[in-house]
Amino acid sequence: MPLGRFRLTRATTESSADSALAPGNSASTFEYVNFQGPPDTTLKPSPLGSLAHDLEPSNHTHQWPSWVDFEAWRTQEQREQVIELRRVKTYPGNTVYTKGVRYVCSRKGTGGLNAYAKLRPEFGRKMESKRTDCKCVLIVKEYPGVSTVIGNYTSGHNHPVGNANLWFTRISNETREYIAGLLRSKVAPEHIVRYYGLFTLISMLTFTQLQLLHGGVYHNDNTFDDDLDFDLDTVASRNDFVQLRDIRRIEKDIEAETVRLHPDDGQSTLKWVERLRAKGHVLGFKAKSDLPPPQSGLAPDVFVLMIQTGWQRKMFQKYGNFLLCVDATHNTTMYENLL
Repeated sequence: MPLGRFRLTRATTESSADSALAPGNSASTFEYVNFQGPPDTTLKPSPLGSLAHDLEPSNHTHQWPSWVDFEAWRTQEQREQVIELRRVKTYPGNTVYTKGVRYVCSRKGTGGLNAYAKLRPEFGRKMESKRTDCKCVLIVKEYPGVSTVIGNYTSGHNHPVGNANLWFTRISNETREYIAGLLRSKVAPEHIVRYYGLFTLISMLTFTQLQLLHGGVYHNDNTFDDDLDFDLDTVASRNDFVQLRDIRRIEKDIEAETVRLHPDDGQSTLKWVERLRAKGHVLGFKAKSDLPPPQSGLAPDVFVLMIQTGWQRKMFQKYGNFLLCVDATHNTTMYENLL
């Protein structure tokens, strides 16, 4: 029976004529009387997405005491399976949970389609494509007032795991940061490869070069023999196979921090123009949005940047102030434009 409030009329018990005839009073008064039906004993389901709902056995596959424990499990799972579970989306949460995170296998792909058009599409690949549209997915959630983390893990892969998947994985962030720290300390890349343990942070060991670098995955004392004794039962890591070219890539990224002054190439160019102009190295500059100088014959949307350092200016005045040469780079760089 639904609950309700009804206004009923009930006669007053006052018999005094003065009180009954007083202004604002009448012979009867009104009161509110509540009528309640029987209590509702029906069990209401837990809100969808709440901790109580997700704790039901059919709604989760894993549970961790805290986020730290979850990250430790994820690290161990990646190491044992030789896979990468990468974050692709974070859900801000609502009143029943505070945060949700979605991870997928790196071989599914974590970005959109590549817009790059190959200049030579007929050229083949040295390695097969990394993307296999793998269906492995992990969704974890945190809840208000508790540290418990609930996860739903679909662990099936459509590609080999273990050491067979090793060359499709990346060097760990910890190892990259360690190598970057050595490079920022002006340690030569060759010195890092030859004398420094990368992942265990042990330096100046007496092992041979590859034994030191590769963390002991080789058991043969003569590391450079053709018949390397590789233990197939040992689960390797990409950190075990860091090469000089990997260190060079990290070195290149560090150098780019001082070369690329802004993530957008256009803004980075403008900042470089300002820096060079302050030093007196800019002879002329025209952005594509600037109007061309009168009688210059330049197209309205052309980009022009002329640079001459102080030393170049002295050499030009000393040896070549009567001649100006232009070296074209058309089809000699990665850009098809005429530079």
